[in-house]
Amino acid sequence: MTTTMTAQSPLPSSMYEAQALESRADKAADTGDWRQASQLLLLVLQKRKAAAGATDPGYARVLDRLAETYIRQNQIYQAETALTEACQILESAYYPEHGLVAPVLEHQADCLIKEGKYAEAEPILKRAKEIYAKTATMENRMTLGSIYKLVKLYLALGKPADAKAELQKAMKHVDTPLGPIAEFHYQLALADIQLQDIAEASQLLQSAIVDFKQRHNYSRVADCLETYARICRESGNTIDADESLAQAEKYRRRGIQAPYPEDIFLATLLRA
Repeated sequence: MTTTMTAQSPLPSSMYEAQALESRADKAADTGDWRQASQLLLLVLQKRKAAAGATDPGYARVLDRLAETYIRQNQIYQAETALTEACQILESAYYPEHGLVAPVLEHQADCLIKEGKYAEAEPILKRAKEIYAKTATMENRMTLGSIYKLVKLYLALGKPADAKAELQKAMKHVDTPLGPIAEFHYQLALADIQLQDIAEASQLLQSAIVDFKQRHNYSRVADCLETYARICRESGNTIDADESLAQAEKYRRRGIQAPYPEDIFLATLLRA
């Protein structure tokens, strides 16, 4: 009995130390110190491996978080290596369509997108979105976030019809006073421009501009105005194009003075 207790005694201690280190990693990430966060998470992995082994789902979750810090530092190879291991652990511990697999797949797609490998990223991001939709809800932030990424990927691939279809399915879940409807209208306008539906794109841009102004997201106001100026100029309407560009410059300066958070779902009632 004494031998058994001695063999097991380091396990709770290792896990406790892992949790303390992970808390420090959280704080480092909150301040944008991704290098420090990476170093701390590497120590977390050592402690978790000692406590529960390298095939434990908790170990895989930390690998996924470590990969995020690597992506932030543009260390894509290291991120991909961590994500491959995490995916293997989770699929073995659970099953390929388990909810915990979706974030890992999404981050794998992020790596490929950063490398410009859009075609390779598409099926992986689609799979992540489908898992989110099945295991969470369409109102879930993670589901809508993956749809948003997929839409931008479709636009980069020149697949505006696919982008528009995804946006239209998701639109009813963000069309609330606090939902990120403006961003979805802006992306839908970009899809319509590729589809040569200029009239619809113009209306969507005007709607997005109003909403972005209300949210004080002046950088996005400038984006919309510049996009509108481009389609005005292409149609020969140089007066409106010049006026829109002048307005865009004004709002761009305001956006630099008051930067808007990257999280487009920040002020929403969407489910976490």
